[in-house]
Amino acid sequence: MNDIFPCKLNTKEGTSSCLNCKRRPLSLLDELRTEELSILEQDRYSKTYKAGEILFQEGEDAKGLICLHTGKVKITKAGLFENALIVALKKPVDFIGLDALVLEKKYDTTATALEDTIVCILKTAQFLKVIKSNIGLSLKVARLLAGELRQADTRMLNLTQKHMRARMADALLLLHNEYGTLADNMTLNIKLKRADLAAMANMTVANAIRVLSVFVKEMLIETNKRQIKIKNMEGLNRVGQLG
Repeated sequence: MNDIFPCKLNTKEGTSSCLNCKRRPLSLLDELRTEELSILEQDRYSKTYKAGEILFQEGEDAKGLICLHTGKVKITKAGLFENALIVALKKPVDFIGLDALVLEKKYDTTATALEDTIVCILKTAQFLKVIKSNIGLSLKVARLLAGELRQADTRMLNLTQKHMRARMADALLLLHNEYGTLADNMTLNIKLKRADLAAMANMTVANAIRVLSVFVKEMLIETNKRQIKIKNMEGLNRVGQLG
């Protein structure tokens, strides 16, 4: 069962809220005035999810503005293979399901925790109240959604037109760009099942395992169970560009 917290979120950094959140300078809410943040604080709550738990599913009503406080989340959409296609990855302090909230539509994707995760959920009415009175925030949201749409279009094009090797290379590079690496600057800072890698590259699990094995033989990567180390970034980029 998920743990639900009231307005104040207890973290290792202390009690956190929108007003004093140390991550806020990295989010769309960084320039809001105190009174606007106070509006967002009304009825805000936090929720924890274990790895593999679903935050929301396709077809559900939007819950509010979901801000990823800690952890990692995958956004999936039903596809042709045994796994839903991973269409986006989220990290702190990304917003999740923002398009459904702004459009006042049901979710058309599913969000699942890749590791233990904490999210802050702001009520829809409060967020819309602030956004309607703050043109700067409105522009930020519009630009964010436009950017996400452009990225999604490019990703869908690549997933349908590139060969398997290039799709897997793109998936590994996306993980590198979104989640970074460990202290060695090579090992991806995320452990994924082969099924998730297959879902990112739009292929079957069997094909994903086969392509990864080839990459290992070509010394592009090194694998240790779910951990992947990129040994030749230039070579991996070249594979992705060949299409």
